Amino acid sequence: MSGGFKVVLTAEGATASDTLGASVAGFISALPDSYIKPFIARAYFRVLSKDGRALRAPYGLSKVEAALIERGVVSPDEVVIASPYELEKVIGPDTRVLGIYVMDPLGLSFGSGIVYWMLRLAGLPYRGMPFIARSFLDVLSHPAVRAHRGHLKIVVGGPATWQLTDTGMHRKLGIDLVYEGEFESIGPEVFRRLLAGERLPPIVSAPPARIEDVPIIRTPANGGIVEVTRGCGRGCTFCTPTLSGMIKSFPFEGHIDREIRVNIERGRMKDINLHSDEFFRYGARGIDPNPEKVLDLTRKAYKLVKSYGDDYTISTDFTTAAVVVQAPDLVKEVADYINEGGRWTFIEMGIETASPRLIRKLMPGKVKPFEPEQYPDIVEQAIGMLNDNRWVVVGTMIVNLPGETEDDVVRDLELLDRIKRLRVMTFPLPFIPMGALRRTYFTLLDKMLLDPVRGEFIIRALMKAFDEAARDMDLAVEKIENGLARIFLDRLGRRLANMLVGRYREALEDLRARRLRPAAAEAEAAAR
Repeated sequence: MSGGFKVVLTAEGATASDTLGASVAGFISALPDSYIKPFIARAYFRVLSKDGRALRAPYGLSKVEAALIERGVVSPDEVVIASPYELEKVIGPDTRVLGIYVMDPLGLSFGSGIVYWMLRLAGLPYRGMPFIARSFLDVLSHPAVRAHRGHLKIVVGGPATWQLTDTGMHRKLGIDLVYEGEFESIGPEVFRRLLAGERLPPIVSAPPARIEDVPIIRTPANGGIVEVTRGCGRGCTFCTPTLSGMIKSFPFEGHIDREIRVNIERGRMKDINLHSDEFFRYGARGIDPNPEKVLDLTRKAYKLVKSYGDDYTISTDFTTAAVVVQAPDLVKEVADYINEGGRWTFIEMGIETASPRLIRKLMPGKVKPFEPEQYPDIVEQAIGMLNDNRWVVVGTMIVNLPGETEDDVVRDLELLDRIKRLRVMTFPLPFIPMGALRRTYFTLLDKMLLDPVRGEFIIRALMKAFDEAARDMDLAVEKIENGLARIFLDRLGRRLANMLVGRYREALEDLRARRLRPAAAEAEAAAR
């Protein structure tokens, strides 16, 4: 398009990529950019495209594109979701808005913190910035963006915009507007006003969108994602889905079924991920699940994907421990469709903490209808039930929650002992107060490692996570579309996972002997 599209939408290179067809493989984007050379980046973090137009996109960007068209802000030929590597093909004199979707623009997310711990504890150097953050800066510095900067507005949105606003980097990077919240509510009007040349505040906070305002995607989504619910209503104080309010479910007919068809027919996806923050509460009006609605959705989605061929499948991605224990029969019936024929899949569960005190203080809704004191038992039972139904659990646990004491971390260690024989990857996530990000990020990460109790928990959690990862590497790479790449990454992944487990055993011995030193001390010793 010689004059460029009026609105160009893109994302960080790592976020825009479908990582060879397997979205789960995208976790390596949190590695420092010194580990990911440019030729590796372009091959691994590929973006399938034609004339600069992405053939698949992050689900959030697909929703933005659809909302702008459906609300009449632009026509279909005035907007494009673009490969961040080919912006020169879509940005031109007629371009007025560049929208960038971000997942970790400054490398301050939980994922980047985990990778820092992984490398530190394995005795590997951490140099540079997370690749995902580098790929965001690459978009801003792209020659096409610089050449046309004078006549386009840069808008940044997505779940990690807080990193930019909390640090003030949105101003330093020259971003015109940061959009926080669900796009479908007021996002189209914001873009309409930008295109009309109006001046808007640098930060716009949006309310939740109504279900009826959420459009059908036009561009297929990476990972075959189809959103079936939004929000959860459990009210955890630190969790983004809390901002969406009580769980809201999309209808199958006319919405979910149409997005499944887009992903299969246009995106050539063979596995459809029924995305939800709590899948087993689809159709619920409160905390209690509605088994009839969940099963109806599962059966209809299964029947639709199987109409394309026996090798087409459905998956889901998130649950809570409470709903699994509350509805074990529902979990078994859903597994008959998702994990048919002995198939195993991953499902994520936010364990967060094993401390009833912190549950009561920060997330009392997470364990409903049970009591906080029951939570460790509920987690253990839920993981066992999911394993019995062929789900490997990816269980995240947060270190350094507000008000956390040593006794709370001891509870986490006790839970690790209880679930050590179950199929679960226990990933420790660092909680860092946003106001502390500016200059103390890595310092705080090191302090957590050096704390005798927190350090032991982090190391033992990572040992359990990578021990299970080595066993399940075939699941992690099974969706990679290139057969040779799938075999290579399977073998490489297993070897690395086993190496890390060995290194972490050594780090645990060092910690217990009080020999683990902060990075600054190591650097000082090396300089001497």
